[in-house]
Amino acid sequence: MKNPSGLRYRETGPLHRDFHRTTNGTIAYLRKRYGLGLLDEVFRRVAHDVYHSIHEDLKRGDPEQLVAHWRHFMRREKGRFAIRRRGDTIQMTVHECPAIAYLRGRGIPVDPAFCRQTIAVNEALSEASPFAITTEVLGEGRCVQTIRRRPS
Repeated sequence: MKNPSGLRYRETGPLHRDFHRTTNGTIAYLRKRYGLGLLDEVFRRVAHDVYHSIHEDLKRGDPEQLVAHWRHFMRREKGRFAIRRRGDTIQMTVHECPAIAYLRGRGIPVDPAFCRQTIAVNEALSEASPFAITTEVLGEGRCVQTIRRRPS
């Protein structure tokens, strides 16, 4: 791993989970008002702009910053997850998404496109890289995210 402390976002202070409510509401608004096409473009821009350094590392063939990002935020929010490596494949299984658990715990309906952010961001992060990143949604709050090196 190159430099996990170099992650753009690596908060360690108090955790304010209300941003999950804001994200859910924003996704719902954009989906209803502008449709899935615009929503996917927003997610693509997030992947390329907000997670620029992760995207650049992936383009250079280095998935370690993304794995460190996954691990940091899942641990920080006490998500139930496991990361496994098999050869050139890295897989994160999310048993309970902390964002969805937060929303559910407050009786907030989860927007149908909420998990789409993970799918679209992962796909955009892998653009122009030697990796494909897939997200298999197993149910609300559960998924498997897989990084695989594309065949040469």
